[in-house]
Amino acid sequence: MILTNYLIFYKEYMMNLYKVCLFLALTFSACSLFAMNENAGTRGFAFMNLLYSARAAGMANAFTGLANDGDAVFFNTAGLAQTSGSHLKTTYINYIEGLQGGSLVYKTDLNEEWKIAPFVQFMVSDAIPRTIEVNGAFGGQVGTFGTSDIVVGIGFARNMHPALDFGFNVKYMYEKLDTYDASAIAVDFSVMHQTNVEELRIGLVLRNFGWQLTHFTDAKHNEELPTMIVAGASYRFRDKGFINFDLARPFDNDFFFRLGLEYNHNAYLTLRTGLDSRMDDYRAGQTLDFTSGLAFGIGINWNRYIVDFGVSSKGGLGFVNQISISYKF
Repeated sequence: MILTNYLIFYKEYMMNLYKVCLFLALTFSACSLFAMNENAGTRGFAFMNLLYSARAAGMANAFTGLANDGDAVFFNTAGLAQTSGSHLKTTYINYIEGLQGGSLVYKTDLNEEWKIAPFVQFMVSDAIPRTIEVNGAFGGQVGTFGTSDIVVGIGFARNMHPALDFGFNVKYMYEKLDTYDASAIAVDFSVMHQTNVEELRIGLVLRNFGWQLTHFTDAKHNEELPTMIVAGASYRFRDKGFINFDLARPFDNDFFFRLGLEYNHNAYLTLRTGLDSRMDDYRAGQTLDFTSGLAFGIGINWNRYIVDFGVSSKGGLGFVNQISISYKF
């Protein structure tokens, strides 16, 4: 009897694993049709590729298959359907090259069916030297200028079936460079699937699909948005944490993956680590290149408050630090 039950469980487990692998393979075979590698890195509004969440940052942003808090609006909005009640979450990010920013998310239950989460995120730069050219050569510095970016949006999620959640975002983005500015509107579409294996969930997201509204110059050159497709899987082990895997395909670049681990040491302390496969892109011949792509983080739970800290390495380019504070009402 025990052997029979084990064989049944093993058969179901392997079948679900096969479905997940097939799902990922078909997804990225399809999205590869839209690949434009010859135009890698040429899309505008690049700040939209930055993800705001100290919790996710500690797992190298491998969060698409988990996304079970307010930061789901930045990764997989369908994940909001897993949450209940209201909470407020804010994040501060200290990026490289003098960039810093933050986000604020308020998640609540619209009714018994719909979850809603308005959010805002921003990024600003330190003063950047303004230089001039004289006869094709460096002619000195004339003052400074700056850059700023802001996104305002709202996310919705609903449980469509015991095994399927659906979500979407609508967001407005504004980018300013010196005296020039541009704006755009975009949507994210996402799903979260609970497999027959209780511990395993998979998610799929189409991110930053939209249109430019205003342009930097009168020439009205359209900047294509940094659209991408991301699939992710999250496996819960022994009620002690999660192993997460994301596979992403930007429309203007190659595949990359992220791997993350979250371990609940006890009711108060959570430990995290992760790896971003684009580690070679961050190496600049510096001493800290060996850390490139690695991420670490911790979470502290105290009553209604959760404080998360995450750090990810860009190798010789520096470290990205994020801190988040969440309050449950």
